[in-house]
Formats: sequence, structure tokens, C-alpha cells
Amino acid sequence: MNEPLQLRQIPGEFTVHRLDPMCDIPAAVWQSPFVSVSRSDDELSIITDTKVPVDASNSVGPWLAYRVPGAMDFDITGVMSALTNPLAQARIAILAVSTYDTDIILVRTETGAAAESAWRAAGIDVT
Repeated sequence: MNEPLQLRQIPGEFTVHRLDPMCDIPAAVWQSPFVSVSRSDDELSIITDTKVPVDASNSVGPWLAYRVPGAMDFDITGVMSALTNPLAQARIAILAVSTYDTDIILVRTETGAAAESAWRAAGIDVT
């Protein structure tokens, strides 16, 4: 990590849904600007725009989502730590998602301004 870290907010607010692991993925979730789908033996988790209706056993939101712009090399180390340590010090809970290209940090909407302040104080550019 030679360059300063940058974060870009993904437009909208998001909700995390928990469904039965054998449920089908609702087609409407793909309309969201950001979607994450994870399945384990115990659950199907879907993160999607709060406006998208999902019939879930439990839902938590709203969240704001921030992503590291561009694609990151798999050999880069310390990115997630650099993004989460300032929030841990500020006692801001997060939800982290990594994709093939990048890392995404979600914070509760009510803590968004405090998260952005913590990141900026740590030298992270947030837009």
C-alpha cells in the first residue's frame, strides 16, 4: 500500500437479509447498485438496496456502503486493517465484504458521518 487509501460511497442505503440456506435468490435484488449473496450450511445472506423487498427471516439496516475504487491485487496486504482500525478505535460497528476486485465496508447509516470523520483522520480519502 504505497498510495493513500481511497473510499467511494456506493449510492443508496442497504439492508442485510438472512434467509433459509435453501431459499431461491429473489430476482429483484439484482436491481440494486450493490448486491452481495453468500450461502453457508446455516443461512443465505443477501445485502441489497433497502428499497428492494426481500421476504427474509431477519433483516438489519439501513447501512451505507463504501468501496475501495478500482481493482486491487491479491498480494496487497493490510487494506482491510487500515480501513477497519480507525472505525474500531471510534467504536463503529462494520460489516465487511470482499469481492474479486475490491473491499467494501458497510456502516450503519446513523454512524456514516462519524465513520467518514474517522477515516479522514486516518488519512483515507472518502468521497
